[in-house]
Amino acid sequence: MIDLEKDIEEKLNNLSDEFINLLRKNNLLNQFLRNFITNIICSKVDLKINVENLNKDFCMKNNLLDEKALLQNLSFRGINMDDHMRNLENTEKIKLIASQEFSKNAETEFINTKTLLDQYTYSLITVKDSDLAHELYLQIDSKEAEFSELASNYSLEGNTNKSGIIGPQSIGNVHPLLKEKLLTAKKNELLNPFQVDKWWVILRLEDKIEAKLDDSLRSKITLSLFDKWVNILTINSSKRLMENTTKEVT
Repeated sequence: MIDLEKDIEEKLNNLSDEFINLLRKNNLLNQFLRNFITNIICSKVDLKINVENLNKDFCMKNNLLDEKALLQNLSFRGINMDDHMRNLENTEKIKLIASQEFSKNAETEFINTKTLLDQYTYSLITVKDSDLAHELYLQIDSKEAEFSELASNYSLEGNTNKSGIIGPQSIGNVHPLLKEKLLTAKKNELLNPFQVDKWWVILRLEDKIEAKLDDSLRSKITLSLFDKWVNILTINSSKRLMENTTKEVT
C-alpha cells in the first residue's frame, strides 16, 4: 500500500510519550501497535459489507441469544457496539487485503512450508528400556502382537488412550528426530527402535495426506502472510518509538 509506513509514523507521532511509556511498562506496546496498525490498514479499504449479517453469524457462533447477551459480551471484552461492528468489518477487509496483496506469493509459501502442512497419522510406543523396545518391535514385526495392544499395555508417554495412534496432524511441533523419521518413512513402515531424549521409541507411519493448494488453504496462507507483514510493521514501529522516547529522556 502506497505511503502506508509514512501514514503509520505520522499517526504514531500524535501519541504522547506518557501513553507510550505506560503501554511499554505494562507489556502492552506491541499488542497495541498491532491493533493500531491493522486498523490503519483496514481504513484504507473501501468495501461494502453487510455488518448486520456478520453480527448475526457472530451471535450464533457465540450463543448470544439476544441484544442484552451481546452487550454483556462486549462489556466483558471492554468494547462498545461501534468497536464490535468495526472489528467485524475489519475481519472481512483483512481477508480481501490478504488476497489482493499476497495471493501471488501463496504458491511459493506453500512449497516452502508443505512439509508442515501435510497430515500424518502414526502409531507410537514410548518406553524407557532399550531391551523392552526391541522386544516389542520384534513382536509387532513378526505379527505376534498388535501395535495397538502393546501401546496400550506398555507405552509410557503419548496418545495411549487411542492405542498409540496419533493424528492426522501436522508434524511442525513434534520432536525434530521424530519429524525426520516421519518425513522419510513409507506408509505402513515399522521403524527400528530409536532413542528420543530419555525415551525409546517404536514408530509406524500409518498414513500421510499430502496438502493441496485449494482455495481454503490458499486463503489460510494469505492470511498468514498478512499476519507476518503486520508483525514486521509492528516491530519496526516499536523500535522507532523506543528510540524516540529514549532520545527524549536522555
